Amino acid sequence: MRSPRLVAIVAIVIVAILALTYVARDGDDGSLVILHSNDTHCHYDEGLGLSTLKALKDSMESEGDTVFVVDAGDFLQGATFGTVTQGQSSVEVMNSVGYDVGIPGNHEFDFGLPVLLERAASLNYPLICANLVYPGSNSVFPEYVILEKNGTRIGFFGLLTPDSATSVKAGKMGDSIITDPVEAASRMVPLLREMGADKVVAIGHIGVESTTITSDEICARVPGIDLFIDGHSHTAMEDGKAEGFDLVPSDTVIASTGGGCTSFGIVRMDDGRIEASLYKGEPLRDAQVDEAVRKVREECSAVLETRIATSEIFLDGERNDIRSKETNMGDLVADAMRWYGEGDVSAVNSGTIRSSIQAGEITMNDVYAVLPFQDDLVILEVEGQRLYDMMEASYSHLGTVNGGFLQISGMTVTYDPSAEIGSRVVSILVNGSEVDPDGLYTICTTDYLAKGGDGNTALTGYAYAGFGDNAMALSMYLLSLEVITESDVQMGRQTAIRAFDAMEPPSMESSIYVQ
Repeated sequence: MRSPRLVAIVAIVIVAILALTYVARDGDDGSLVILHSNDTHCHYDEGLGLSTLKALKDSMESEGDTVFVVDAGDFLQGATFGTVTQGQSSVEVMNSVGYDVGIPGNHEFDFGLPVLLERAASLNYPLICANLVYPGSNSVFPEYVILEKNGTRIGFFGLLTPDSATSVKAGKMGDSIITDPVEAASRMVPLLREMGADKVVAIGHIGVESTTITSDEICARVPGIDLFIDGHSHTAMEDGKAEGFDLVPSDTVIASTGGGCTSFGIVRMDDGRIEASLYKGEPLRDAQVDEAVRKVREECSAVLETRIATSEIFLDGERNDIRSKETNMGDLVADAMRWYGEGDVSAVNSGTIRSSIQAGEITMNDVYAVLPFQDDLVILEVEGQRLYDMMEASYSHLGTVNGGFLQISGMTVTYDPSAEIGSRVVSILVNGSEVDPDGLYTICTTDYLAKGGDGNTALTGYAYAGFGDNAMALSMYLLSLEVITESDVQMGRQTAIRAFDAMEPPSMESSIYVQ
């Protein structure tokens, strides 16, 4: 017969064992987590800030989770810090976060391939890409990496959007070639399985809006990808769904944040389940990341805080506005280019204009925020017909939010938005006279547009001369004006002859958010 004392002791021991087992499962055997970012575009301490991502990583690891941190590209450029330092500031901040692996996005090439390779060599984590090669098929970056933590092996491979062939300025990608991402993914999946990967994760700068191929289309055509961490289209996705989109069905979970550090992705992989969510809570602090950002700000402040002009008006460079209609910021940038290059007219793709300017003092920080890519400017002489062709290409984007919509100076365009694409331009006036299709006109523009960027080929094939960059042109023009008033930026250069009733207002579903 068992004594009551012995029974009590055994009961206490059993309860203690159960308690220890629960703690172990909640801690040492925690979840497998992948934290991810995309399209941060140098917004180190804006939105949630990269401190939040580091704090999430440290918190989850302290709770026993196995955490991988991944970036899906476009981190070197896109805001002032990147412009001033050619992406070196991003290297310093990203290194403080503790990323495990990342991929290049199209804007990683903004300073040219040699600079990208130099920056990649300074990162404390690898950049990978399975569909970027040199002639002869040697990969520019490692195609994949297998990372193991706490006994879990994850095979990561990278993919870059074929859109880069037209969205990156000609020559900036060097002699590298973007190959078919479907073919690359089809090679990677069985290879990583054979190498013992427990999970196969694609990291793509592809997007769910594209003129070539989307991430959901890749997943539908290539079975065996457990998770696709995506970027490029700035699409916020939770549970594999994107609001406003009907994705092509597949067995792969697609995860993406909206970009700009507005949210961070959290993917949990437990018991065969994959759950993708977004952290949109309060910003969190991390001393190491905060210090890295402080140093970057200090190093750049002398240049960025120089006052160059004052504006009495708000200058509208908001993404949804400037990529769908004429705005005063677009007009101002186009005026600066025409003034700086002394051409008859000018045109600039709105995708290169990235910010508004509030009324008040204007500093170099504002200039670089508006024009972070510092596009090279060129002047060329073209027949008048090319101006018509150029504007027709711009108006093919009406009803969408697209970086290919042009902002102009020196000409007045009347158009019919209800007409068929290719027949929407009604009239173009230069100096008050209708443009002669056979006449010759000098146009100041970006080398991006002169080389057929955004698929607008109207100016291709002409010899041209360079004359600086658009940030320099804007800063010099602002210095000449000193004070910007409403009369300094004459609106009404692009006028529709009737309301655009035939199409819905710009929306996420009908828009391309990729530049």
